[in-house]
Amino acid sequence: MKKVFAILAATVLFAGMASAQLGINVGFAPQTYKTTVTSGSTSTTSSMNLNGFFAGVNYNINLTGDLGVSLGANYRQNFGSDEETVSLLGLVSATAEYSHTQSLIDVPVLFNYGLKLTDDLKISVFLGPTFSFALAGNTHFKYSGNLVGFTGDTEGDTDWYGDNSDRKKFDISGTVGVNVQYNAFRLFGGYNMGFLNLTDADNTKLKASNWFVGLGFSL
Repeated sequence: MKKVFAILAATVLFAGMASAQLGINVGFAPQTYKTTVTSGSTSTTSSMNLNGFFAGVNYNINLTGDLGVSLGANYRQNFGSDEETVSLLGLVSATAEYSHTQSLIDVPVLFNYGLKLTDDLKISVFLGPTFSFALAGNTHFKYSGNLVGFTGDTEGDTDWYGDNSDRKKFDISGTVGVNVQYNAFRLFGGYNMGFLNLTDADNTKLKASNWFVGLGFSL
C-alpha cells in the first residue's frame, strides 16, 4: 500500500512539474514593525513604518484542475527614516534623526485557485505561509543638541542583529492575496501578517506585517 501511495504522489508531482510555470516578479512592499511593551497592567505600543521593494522568482506547479502551488524566493530591501525633537523654554533643544535599512529573503509557499475569464485572462486567489530570513539590519542615528547657543552632535550605527541585540532574524507570516494574469503578464497584491515575536526582550512583543503589490512575467 505504501508503494502505491508513493507511486501516486510521484505521478502527481511529475505531472505538475510538466505543466509548471517559471516567473519573475518585482514590486512594492512597505513594512510595519509594531512593538508592544507591557509593564504591570499597562501596555505601550509604537510602530516603525518602512518602505520596501522586492524582486525575485516563482515556480507555479499545477496540482489538479485549477489548483496549484507557487514556490518562490524574493529579495526585499526595506528603508525609512524618522525624527524626534525636544525643546524646553527655547533654551534647550535636542533632535534625534534615524535612518533605517534592512534586507531580507522571503520564501513564499502559496496555494492558488484560479478562474479563467477568457482565453487570455485569468484571476486567482492565493494563500499560504511565507518564511522570511533577515540578512542585515541597521539604524544610523544622529543626535543634535543646543544649550543656550552651544551645539554638539553625536552619531553612530546600531546593528539590528549584532551580538548584543535581542532581535530575531526568522519569521513566519500568513499570506493572502489576488493575482490577475493576462497572457504572460501578472498583476498581484496581498497582505502578510507575521506570526512570531521577533524579540527576546522581556515583556516586549515585536510583530511584522506588510501589504504588497507587484508585477510578474511568466517565462
